[in-house]
Amino acid sequence: MNTERMGGCSSLGTGRADRELRLLLDCTQTLATPRQSGIPRVVRNIARHGITAAASRGATLVPVRYEDGHFLALDTASAVDVHDVSPRPAAGIGHRVFRRLHKLFVPKKVCRAVRARWRQLLRVPPPRQAIAFGPDDTLLLADSSWTSRYWHVVDAARRVGTRIGVVQYDFIPHTHPELVPQRLAPAFRDWMINTLSRADFVAAISETVAGEARQELRRMGRDPDGAAPLVRSFRLGADVKPLAGEGTVRTELRAFLTASPVGPYLTVGTIEPRKNQAVLPTVFELVWRQVPDARLLVAGFVGWNGDEFIRQLRSHPRYGTHLMHFADLSDAELVHAYRHARGLVFPSRAEGYGLPIVEALSHGVRVFASDIAAHREVGGPWCTYFAPHDAAGLAGQIVRWERDGAFAAEQPPRTFPAPSWQQAVEQLLAIAFSDASDVSHRRERRQAAA
Repeated sequence: MNTERMGGCSSLGTGRADRELRLLLDCTQTLATPRQSGIPRVVRNIARHGITAAASRGATLVPVRYEDGHFLALDTASAVDVHDVSPRPAAGIGHRVFRRLHKLFVPKKVCRAVRARWRQLLRVPPPRQAIAFGPDDTLLLADSSWTSRYWHVVDAARRVGTRIGVVQYDFIPHTHPELVPQRLAPAFRDWMINTLSRADFVAAISETVAGEARQELRRMGRDPDGAAPLVRSFRLGADVKPLAGEGTVRTELRAFLTASPVGPYLTVGTIEPRKNQAVLPTVFELVWRQVPDARLLVAGFVGWNGDEFIRQLRSHPRYGTHLMHFADLSDAELVHAYRHARGLVFPSRAEGYGLPIVEALSHGVRVFASDIAAHREVGGPWCTYFAPHDAAGLAGQIVRWERDGAFAAEQPPRTFPAPSWQQAVEQLLAIAFSDASDVSHRRERRQAAA
């Protein structure tokens, strides 16, 4: 491990003589996926921008992952730059079937057990030294680790004074179990109870989610007047910055974006029932009756129950000319799509934030968003809103914009105060370091003890 790149964090095992304030960022699930959207995007940006933000507070950010019963420190570059560098698979049904068969017949638990047993047989130690937690540490559970069973390690860390924080993205598997895979709802509830019962602070990605977190804490008996953790919200960043070497935009994407003087409408997000993309073919059938040249670009990984929508999309007679789907846009390609989009259509039925809304507005793109609380919060007067299942209402808004230039939002996109990821991470760290464990206070205590 390159300890120099870890900001001087060279003593990670037992017996650290000169403790320093550390923010330990869980990146376990992000490191296991090549996806560049959703929670992995947030975790990567916390790692990327958190190094500077932590240093300004006299602290060190250490990306970690849970493996073989321990949290292990990572080289900073591993969390910041991890991405799939293998050739892109074909976007057809075949590779998705293979991926699902692999998940079915090779569960993660089996993989972990085999890896651990193999190390025992070969007497190979874990690849990095396990983190030794202390009173100057904060463990930030910022990843989608719904199925991780690391609570015995978290409890041991709490006993020696380590603070536990959680980034709360939403409560959708708990409040809308019909919108997620059946197995996810109980796993998420278990994770929710385990995190909220241990958390010293909760950093929610919107005030909508913060309000839900306070409600859940009250149900658990952690009343604000008692031993409740600090609950605050922060805004996610909107500045999508491609990684080094990701500047290439595929020819077929360029061709679709520039096939007409007017760019296509864009929708961004994992293809799944919660994102509600299934309403869009009906919407555009209505739009084409009056605006035959309108086009739609669907960008998103095919997730749970998304295969049927993609089959319908790809079998549509207008596919390739007026409709197109890309499952694996890089950050560079996503930026290119935003820059050429006529508008963003975001029809989700439930969200904790709605990051594509903020990204699109930051690129000056007009946004048609479903009328839910989180979207109203992040999109404010810069979006126009429609009921999630009102295909005719959304089609009417698009037609009025195309034919008459009428857009119902109160404010134009160019006036939107786009947040940066650096600002977002600064807000997150302000939450993490906002109580009696302030850096300067800890530093004075250490100096006095010396």
